[in-house]
Order: sequence, then structure tokens, then C-alpha cells
Amino acid sequence: MSTRKDRIAWTLLWLLILAYTVYFGILTVQKHNAFQTTAFDLGNVDQAVWNTRHGHPFAMTNIEGLTNRLGTHVEPILLPISLLYLLWSDPRALLLLQTAVIALGALPVYLISQHTLGRKRLFGARRDCFVADAPRNDIPHNHAEGLPGRAQDTAGKAGRRYPHPALPLLFATVYLLFPALQSANAFDFHAVSLAPTFFLFAFYFLETERWGAYGLFALLAMSCKEDMPLLLAMLGIYALVVRRRWLAGLVTVAASLAWFLVAVGWIMPHFDTRGVSPLANRYAYLGDGPLEMALSLVTRPGLVLSHLFTAENLTYVVNLLAPVAFLSLLAPQVLMLALPPLLVNLLSTDGFMHQLEGFHYGITLVPVVVVAAAYGAAWLIRRTSRLHALPLLLATLVLVATLAYHYAHGYTPLAASFRGTWPQVTEHHRLGREIARGIPTTASLAALPRPNPHASQRQHLYMIDRVENGLPAPLHGMEQPATNAEYVWLDVTDGWPLHPNDLKAAVENLLAGEYGIERAVDGWLLLRRGAPEQAMPDSFYEFARAADPEPQYPMRLVFLLDGEPVLESLGFDLILRPQASSLQFYWRALQPLPPGLRLYPFYVDDTTGQILEDTSQRPLIATIWYPPEGWQVGEVIVTGTMPWDVGPAFSVGLGVVQGEDWQEVDQRLPIRVESSGLVVRLFDDDTWARLIQVEDGEAVEEARLFAPPAPQVSLDTDFAGQIRLLGYDVDCDRRQASCDLVLYWQAQAPLETSYTVFAQLLGPAGNVRAQVDSVPQDGGYPSRWWLPGEVVVDALSLTLPPDAPGDATYRLIVGLYDPATGDRLVVAGTGADFVELTA
Repeated sequence: MSTRKDRIAWTLLWLLILAYTVYFGILTVQKHNAFQTTAFDLGNVDQAVWNTRHGHPFAMTNIEGLTNRLGTHVEPILLPISLLYLLWSDPRALLLLQTAVIALGALPVYLISQHTLGRKRLFGARRDCFVADAPRNDIPHNHAEGLPGRAQDTAGKAGRRYPHPALPLLFATVYLLFPALQSANAFDFHAVSLAPTFFLFAFYFLETERWGAYGLFALLAMSCKEDMPLLLAMLGIYALVVRRRWLAGLVTVAASLAWFLVAVGWIMPHFDTRGVSPLANRYAYLGDGPLEMALSLVTRPGLVLSHLFTAENLTYVVNLLAPVAFLSLLAPQVLMLALPPLLVNLLSTDGFMHQLEGFHYGITLVPVVVVAAAYGAAWLIRRTSRLHALPLLLATLVLVATLAYHYAHGYTPLAASFRGTWPQVTEHHRLGREIARGIPTTASLAALPRPNPHASQRQHLYMIDRVENGLPAPLHGMEQPATNAEYVWLDVTDGWPLHPNDLKAAVENLLAGEYGIERAVDGWLLLRRGAPEQAMPDSFYEFARAADPEPQYPMRLVFLLDGEPVLESLGFDLILRPQASSLQFYWRALQPLPPGLRLYPFYVDDTTGQILEDTSQRPLIATIWYPPEGWQVGEVIVTGTMPWDVGPAFSVGLGVVQGEDWQEVDQRLPIRVESSGLVVRLFDDDTWARLIQVEDGEAVEEARLFAPPAPQVSLDTDFAGQIRLLGYDVDCDRRQASCDLVLYWQAQAPLETSYTVFAQLLGPAGNVRAQVDSVPQDGGYPSRWWLPGEVVVDALSLTLPPDAPGDATYRLIVGLYDPATGDRLVVAGTGADFVELTA
């Protein structure tokens, strides 16, 4: 009979499933709308599903050289999925379907956990391991599957001891929080991402001996990808060895291996017209073809072990088990099911397959690890039944491990990396979708990977992923009109994976050939074969313009050419992300700019002066298409650096050079700082500026002070109309014969000279008994960096010599002088070149 706790647990379970579905449904659709999905694999799958829906099963041209998706993956599940396009023909339907199916995997995890945690003991009678004390099909209506028509609660009769419902709910939560699962969900659409849910249902129905349902979900799981039969074959071995269900086990193993051999040995080679199997590429060191590779696994153990036992793979396995606090190791009979997908990943030479997060390759391991953890917890609880607090301790341990790993690697607001990663849909993206809708679906199209899935519902689609002989690869060498792209669709603001220079050259070559501009706006380029040749319209350059700039760090730096202001930087944005920092600068031409100006933002190591990254290899995209000499006077231009890993500690530098050689200091434009909320340091005769420092991945904002200070003694002493002394703090210790002095300076005008501050203790006869001369702030902040109105706090210390009389009266004076000439600044209205302070 259902208890109140059971009903609460079921309610919470469905709320978890709903919350996951809503969150990742919105996230994945938002990523698509923000052009963060790609041809790999949303565009590829969408085209195959669309063609299947229109009577061309699995037809796909989106991978160069292929005409059918079966040449790269065998995914029969796409056949029933294509029926979804009868209701809504849109790639976002695939993303939402994937999210819903993944979320439903929490249901069998809950049922399996409830099933195993409800056993009185783990190992039972000879014939029925794990279920020794229970009659078959006796899972209670409310405690297990919740399906109508099942037997009512027989727990008492069978001697069962059901756990608190919170424990199964915990493992369902762990499953949904598993970063490798979320990663696959967030990374485009892959049919294999549906497999874990089907596998979990198959496992559950195997355990409860519902053979019809077991067979159905086993078939569904195998239909998701060509290597999934290996996982199901392990489930058949589990049925044979652990459950002692000979018929079910033998049928599962035989059917799985047969389907695997057909899929990999015949279907893929048959449809792979290129003769290049992804399987062969990733495991070529094992031999040619699946049979030779399988033989190598047995006959060449040294080769296999050398690829298997690496530090990288060890880290992979540790991270795989960490979210469940390694409890999976206590249930090796379940954990062994993960061997095929684990070996597939770890033996691959594809580095992406060695990453648990970031892609989809680890998702098939997640259900096995979580279920094995539930079985491991059940085994431990029953072996230590006298420790009544153990279930609570295990639950706490697993929850802490899951949350800790999720914090470091997850894809929800609970993760540390979530900040600033929510996809932002801009007007540029909305314009891209509008352009996509205007491309006839009957026309053939070549597109970059990110625009690709927004126009993938067509019979002929080609992905532009490289340039050959100056042309996008799918267009190079296309001689058959039926397969040549009528349209070419590009976003020059994000030409990944093409280098910006290659993309620019490719566009120029296309326009010099048979293509003309169909539409060019805000960085989007739609070219059409046979369109009239025309110049790039001004609207194309809108992507480089900022109508209402709001820099994260506003500052006005003026660049001088022959002593005249020609260009100014209005500020910058600093985008800090793990392994991918970038910068955006805002510029304005003050007069027509000469050809050959190169904007030069860069990252520098403060300790060594070494430039860590500049725009030599990864240029500013905006200036490639819209060089400074073309800018209109007064318009604001935004230029961004390409994201790059420059480490957690660096400083941001900026300069402008007339020419290509930054090392030629005399070719750089001098800089004048007009305004800035941050301290800006100038070097090399003021030809480059250090703008901000980053330490441990965080910006260190060294803010200027403009607020009036509150010194112990207030003054208003004017030094030659250039600098004021607003006051000071003084602390003199006669026993130590020393004075600590804090001076509060304020710049009154832009300063051309770096003045030196002097402070002196004068004896009764006027002779100097102690003196300190220093560039402000121990040499770290020369006065020529100060801005008008800025307050600079400067600390000094003076110590009398040992022979100075301690009981004498000393005068304390301060002032400023030009170190080049020795001339002191005169105090206005007095004629004196110092001011006397009261010690």
C-alpha cells in the first residue's frame, strides 16, 4: 500500500524530471536561436530526418563525400523520429525530444534503485541472484513501476524491507545532475543521447522479468547507434551470468552481436562512398576493419594496454566515478556493463572521446555508473545492517560528491562555470534566422557550420569547414551542376572553423567567379550563383558599428599622428572564461585615417614583459572586412579578439602601429590618456598602454581616486597650477627618530612631466638632516599618468641619522621637482618652492 512518503517521493521525482526538461529544453533551444548549434550534428541529423520524412531515408549531403547518413552512423531510431516532422518540421523539435527522453531516464533509475535497495539481501539463492526472497513479478504497485494491473504489496509476505523513498530519489537526482549527461544534452542532437533512457528501461524490465518490455527497449537502445549493441550484449551476459536467465541472455547476446556486425561490417561500408569509416580512423592502429581490430584486442595486448593505461585515461575513469563517490566499484557485476563504451572511448585516438564533458561521448556510461552505485549502496547497507545511520551517511556522501563534481563541471546555475554562459540571442542572430527563411528549400546551399542547422531542411546541403585552393571546400572541384551549391551562406563575424583571413580570401574568389551578392547585411553574406556582381553595401559593415557603446571599462585614449589626434579608444570589454579569454575595444576616428594603421591589442606577462598573445595569428575580424582607412569620422567601431587561452594571469595592453612591425617603436602612435576610471600605465615613450591586470582568472581593477580625501591636516597648496597638495597625515616617533608621512596630491591639469616628490627634515640651522626623493607610490605611479582632478595618495618615511640630536626641533618640508632639470615647482602666491608641514 502506498505511503505518504512514497507519494511525496513520486511527486518530487516527476518535478525533477519536469524541471530538467524545462531547463534544458529552454537552454538547447536558446543555444540554437543564438547560433551555437552546428552542422556537427544537429544540421547533419536534421537534414537526414527531413529527407527521411520526404521519402529519402537517411539521405544526407552535409558531410563531404557522403550521400547517406548510414555511411557515418547507423541510427534506425531516426525513422520513427522523422514522424515528428509531420507535426513540427524544425531542428528544435529534435532538441526538445532529446531533452525529454534524457529526462525520463530518471524514472527507470528511480525504479531500479527502489528495486535493489528494497531487497533484503544482495545475493540470494542459486537460481535468482538479487531476487532470492521475492516471487517474480511481485514488485508492488506503489513501490515500483506504478503500473496498473500489477500485484499489490507483498513485501511482508516476501520478507522484503523497503528503504526510505529518499534513497531511490537521490540516485535519480544524481543521474540528472551528472555533467556527462547534461553535456550531451547541451551539445546539439545525437541519436545516441536517447540510448541511456532506453537502456535503463531495458535493465529494469530485465530485473523484473518483463520480457516483452525488455525486448522492446533493448531494440530501441540498439537502434540509436551502431556501437550500442555492444552495451546490450553486455546486458545479455549479465542476464546469463548474474540473473541465470539463459534464454533471454543468449538471445540478447546473439541478436546484439549480429546487429553490430551487420551495422559496422556491412551497412556503414556500403553507404560510405568515401571509403573512410570513422571507426577505422579512430582505431586504425588496431588494424583494417572491425574483424582485424577485434583480433588485435586479443593478440596484441601490449599495443592495447599502451593506449589504455595512460594518465589521461586514469583521470577520465576517476572523474567518471567521482560523482557517485565511487560506490559503483562495490557492484562490479553491474559496472562491467560499461566496458564496451568505456573501451570505445579510451582506445580511440580522437581526443574529443577522452573528454567526459564538452561533447556526447560519455553519455552511455552514465546510466551504468549510477545504477551500479545504487547496487553498491544496497550491498553495503545490507552487509552492515547494524549501522542504522549508514543509509543517511551514504546518501550524504553521494549528494556531496555529486554537488561538488557538478559545481566544477556541470551545466546548470549550480556550476561555477555557469556565470556568463547563458546564450544571448542578439539582433544579429534574429537577422540570420530571417535570412535563412528566405533561402528557397528547393535550392542547394553551402553554409558554415553554425548557420548550417538553420537551413538544413533541404535535399542538397554542404558544410563549409575548410578552404582549398582559395575556395570553400564543398565548392572546390564541384563540376556537376546538380551537386553544386546555388547559394553560399556565411557569417563573417563567426567564421569558425575557418581562419578569418582564409574566409575573406574565399569570399573574394567567389565574387571574382560565378557568384554575386544576394544579400549582405550586418556581417551576413548570402551569395548566389549568377547574381549580378556588385560592391559590398554599407549595410554589411553594421556588424562592426556600435550605435550606443557601453564599454565594461570606459576610458578615452587618444592616439596621435604627427602630433595630431587622429583616433581614440573609448574603452573595452574583458571577457574572462576558462581557456578562452577575449577583448572588445571601441574606437572612433577623429579624422580620415591613413592606410596601414594596425590596431594592436595584446596580452602581456607583467613579470617578464613577454607578449603572450596578439593579433598576428588571430586577427581582428572587423578590421579584415572594414579596415580603419574606410571608417567614417565620428562612427564608433567595435573590434573583438578571437577567444584564446592565455592562462589565468596576464595584463591587457593596447597600441596602434602604422605598418605591420610592432617592434618598431617609432612606427607606433603616441597615446594620450584623456579619461579613465582605471589607472592606465604608459610605456615605450607612451606608445602602448597597460590597461588592466588579471590574476587567478579575475580582473584586478586598480581604480583612480577622484573623491575628496580626509587627511589629518587639510591644505590647499597650489604648485605652479599643475598639482595641489590637499593635505597630509604625519606620525613622528621621536624615540625612533623617524616620521611616516602620507601626502594627498591632486592633478590640476594634464601633466607632461614625471615629477619627483621630495620630503626633508631640516635641523635648527636649516641643514638637511633627513631626506627622501621618490616618484609617487614608490616609483609606481609617475605624475604624467595622473588625470586632472585625480587624487593620488603617496606614502613616505624619513629617518634621522644616528648622530642627530633627539631633543632638537626639526622642520618638515615637501615639494616637487623635475628630475631632468632639478627645477622645483613654485607654490603659487608665495614664491617658495616647498611647503612646510607641522610634524
